[in-house]
Amino acid sequence: MTPYRFRTWKNSLSQILFASILIVAFLAIACISNSENSGTIKNNQDSITPNGSNIISEEKIDTEPLADTQAKKKPVEIDPLVWIDPQKVLQGNAFIIAIDAPNAGFASVAFEGKIITLLREKNRFFTIIGIDALKPIGPMPIVVSIADKDGTQVFQRETLIEILPAGWQIEIVELDETNQDLLDPEIIREDIKERALLQSKKTPERHWDGVFEPPAVGVLTSNYGLLRSYNYGPAEEYHSGLDFAGEIGDPVLAPNSGVVAWVGQTRRRGNGVLIDHGGGIFSGYYHLSETLVTESEIVRTGSLLGRIGATGLATGPHLHWEILAHGVTINPVQWIRLNEFPNPLRELDPANALSQSGFGPN
Repeated sequence: MTPYRFRTWKNSLSQILFASILIVAFLAIACISNSENSGTIKNNQDSITPNGSNIISEEKIDTEPLADTQAKKKPVEIDPLVWIDPQKVLQGNAFIIAIDAPNAGFASVAFEGKIITLLREKNRFFTIIGIDALKPIGPMPIVVSIADKDGTQVFQRETLIEILPAGWQIEIVELDETNQDLLDPEIIREDIKERALLQSKKTPERHWDGVFEPPAVGVLTSNYGLLRSYNYGPAEEYHSGLDFAGEIGDPVLAPNSGVVAWVGQTRRRGNGVLIDHGGGIFSGYYHLSETLVTESEIVRTGSLLGRIGATGLATGPHLHWEILAHGVTINPVQWIRLNEFPNPLRELDPANALSQSGFGPN
């Protein structure tokens, strides 16, 4: 029995050696094949077109999965209602842009070289834009753009608004020597620079709520837009706000909710306060005898901001009050009259929305 068992073991050993040889041979063939394929791809990757792009042989790479992953998403269907109201705007006034677009993610307008991102509340995008008192009359283009929630532009239209003349009158202001010195161009530039950057910013939320209240109880002594002639000289600037008469120490109240953006003093305007009402809307209060708020303080309608004075360029105690929209001073009267207030959140008639064909009135 022993020789038989030895032969069986010897035959088994031969079979194992033969199988091992076959496995080694198979692995060698596989390695050679992989090496050839790798060399082909490498060589193809090293081939550069004149514009610098790589060439990869289509025969060596399956492009079907790549095509699937790069398939374009179907654009979101957006059928917005767009209002521009009014489309005929007086010099010095404001107009609204409101867009109802439930499926949109972002909206903006391009106007006078600025891109203004609209605020959003629920399904409405909106902003308030001001027209300078001395803006040349005639048509002005405005472009409305809407993007989906991924930021892909899905709507863009251009339309026109028309600037109408306001017919500003000339106001003669007599100044003493001290006030006359404050007309120095350097002093004017200093005053503008102090607040220009702040009042051009846009807080991405709304603080104001409805029509504004007058900030003082005195009578109006000078209106917005009047062309100022100092001591009978040429009328080279316009009055950028409303003047309320009062006694030194009379209260100055916040006309609406906001955040105090600046408290300071300039030689031209004296003591002042600037409130950020959100969405690019600011209000300013100048010639104060004292200021009673601090920067970053939250104020509500009726909050005490300061007291009437005669600091800076002033012929007597008064409050100079300004409203700005995206850095442009506009007529405050529009903001304290309920039927004129530029409220972009009010209910708007779809029949008055702009049509997409030509983006003209329906």
